[in-house]
Amino acid sequence: MRVYSLQFKVAFGKVEENLKIAEGFLNQVEEGSLVVLPEMWQCGFDYENMYEHAKATDQIIEKLVEYSGKRKLTIVGTYPVLKDGRLYNSAVIISEGKLLGQRSKIKLFPLYEENNHFSPGDENPVFYTPHGPIGILICFELRFPELALDLRRKGAKILVVPSMWGLRRKEHLRVLTLARALDTQSFLILANAYGKIGEEEYAGCSAIVDPWGRLLAYSDWGDTLLSSFVDLKLVDEVRKGLPLS
Repeated sequence: MRVYSLQFKVAFGKVEENLKIAEGFLNQVEEGSLVVLPEMWQCGFDYENMYEHAKATDQIIEKLVEYSGKRKLTIVGTYPVLKDGRLYNSAVIISEGKLLGQRSKIKLFPLYEENNHFSPGDENPVFYTPHGPIGILICFELRFPELALDLRRKGAKILVVPSMWGLRRKEHLRVLTLARALDTQSFLILANAYGKIGEEEYAGCSAIVDPWGRLLAYSDWGDTLLSSFVDLKLVDEVRKGLPLS
């Protein structure tokens, strides 16, 4: 199975521009693959206009649902989602023409004031897709091994991590990416933004990691379509050969 991580410089507050960037990447991926987009890729953390951006989310998801059906893709990214008058930073998982579900960010990042603008989620599901059982961690949640281990217990073999991780904590990101793959003995696909976006600068360092903690693909900086072939049989082999539970 072919998997992809999309790393790009999100255009702050410019939904249509970001949609064109994402479409350009998606047109390059193999049919029947798994694709991970960065966190809040449609607009960045443009808090001043976030309610307006949330109104565009359904339309973007509809486009991706249609596209995923034509090309048999599973696509994961996060979006501003408005529910019962509250904003959530929600990962949406789409697979082969169907919206499989959402998972809202549980651990909001206080340094970027996420907790002042979004409500936290309270569920940590695994999604069973044609590309395997997938668990989702969103950016800052990479720091919380208990969330990753909970996903493993629920059956996840792939962890996807849409992110907008800051440049100042770049070395943390590198270590934590490998650590969560090793903790859970899973494939891990991290898609991060890079460069100056709004008032913050982001780290890049997108990666695809196998259950042994080996880097299969990595991009330090720049617009990058990361790709690797993964075989989920390796997850079973690693877990059987080195039991952790």
